[in-house]
Amino acid sequence: MLKFIKERIHEYDTNYFINEFFLASKNFGILESKITNYKFSEILIPLLHKQEAQSSMYIEGTQTTISDIIESELSPKSNNKPLIEAKNYTNALIYGIDYLRYNDFSHTLIQKLHEIMLKDIIPPKKESTLGKYKEKNNFIVNSSKKIIFNPPDYTETKKYMDELIDFINKKDEIPSLIKSALLHSQFESIHPFEDGNGRVGRILIGLYLFKSKVLNYPFFYISEAISQDKLVYYNKLTSSRTGDFNEWIKFFLNKCIVQTQKHIKYIDSINNLYLKTEKTLQDLVITTKYNKILDVLFSQPILNSKYLTEKLDISKWQAKKYLDKLEEAGILFGTDKKRNKFYFFIELLEILRG
Repeated sequence: MLKFIKERIHEYDTNYFINEFFLASKNFGILESKITNYKFSEILIPLLHKQEAQSSMYIEGTQTTISDIIESELSPKSNNKPLIEAKNYTNALIYGIDYLRYNDFSHTLIQKLHEIMLKDIIPPKKESTLGKYKEKNNFIVNSSKKIIFNPPDYTETKKYMDELIDFINKKDEIPSLIKSALLHSQFESIHPFEDGNGRVGRILIGLYLFKSKVLNYPFFYISEAISQDKLVYYNKLTSSRTGDFNEWIKFFLNKCIVQTQKHIKYIDSINNLYLKTEKTLQDLVITTKYNKILDVLFSQPILNSKYLTEKLDISKWQAKKYLDKLEEAGILFGTDKKRNKFYFFIELLEILRG
């Protein structure tokens, strides 16, 4: 039987992962400093939201690419479930961030995240479960479909979630990085929803780190690092339910180190590309709108003339002229189509693909 989190908060030894804790904390400090000092944070954050969506979907077995997700902004495909799922995940992140600017964690938040994330991707007969805690028992299984853990009975879900939400919101002496590992383990063990627990549980990590001010910008998400070791991730979570938390927290902090290092590299690379492209645009495009063109390129690195027309409030002819100039300069690479031609900002896409 799963214990309440308040009964387990001392089931770890900080000395066991002290080196990982200090390195992760240091990396978060570097990350915060970089994003504060660079001027493109409003562009970067939405891109990282899309990246997190793609990585979290990969953990669940859904395969799509960052390019597919970005391109779907131009031509949404109503019947493409992976792209709907990515859009839902991004919308859930945005909702969670806006909610937590003014409120604490709550049932309302967690259930709404679930509703947003699973809308239009679960079978119609299960739509009544959206945003609702489970009304029948579920199980946690391994890759062979063998039951490895029985979450609390569905009649006790509310009681366990009440206690977890109190734990999340309580001001205590547990460092936020460690607390985020504990809350994720407990949430996944409660398994409060009939489906979608992994997605909601991972999104809560980034939202908690934002709310607890580990970072003042809501852009750190861990799914990309976890997706590289999915089986280890599941095994460490499983062992954290019956043993102590040491191995799970150590694994979690190592993944924070991996992802913060990757984010630092992203930010430096994107900043260098931003400055280089800004200089080229100033010389190339004789218009006061060059800075708006720059922002469009970095927020939507796959675009067409219609998109640029709407974003800059210019004629389609003028938009095409700008895009052709950028293609001639080697900043963009266009498709061979004459109608509805797409342009790709390859250098930025390569950075995002890692």
